[in-house]
Amino acid sequence: MIKKIISLVIFLVLANAAVRVGMVYFHDQQFKDAVRELSLFSSGQSEEVVRGKVMELAAEHQIPLDPDFVEVTRKVIAGVGDHSVIKVSYAVMVPVFPGQMRRFQFDYTTP
Repeated sequence: MIKKIISLVIFLVLANAAVRVGMVYFHDQQFKDAVRELSLFSSGQSEEVVRGKVMELAAEHQIPLDPDFVEVTRKVIAGVGDHSVIKVSYAVMVPVFPGQMRRFQFDYTTP
């Protein structure tokens, strides 16, 4: 009986950690997709406007992004036109196990 309870507690702790880490990666992937789309369709917009939209996307996808870690540059491709190259970097602290925080670092540059 005690062995089953201990096994159940261990399973629940591991499941909790998996859900917390999984949610962080899920929000990151959604944010990357939105930033990639913004990059492709941002022709004619200033860098400040694009940076503001990136910050809006970060808030929408629950990403703790500091504006100092958003870099926007213009890139011109022959035949395609111009688009923004967006580089973001942020870190998330996740309570993986009770009393133990783990830092996850994310860096992304649009093509």
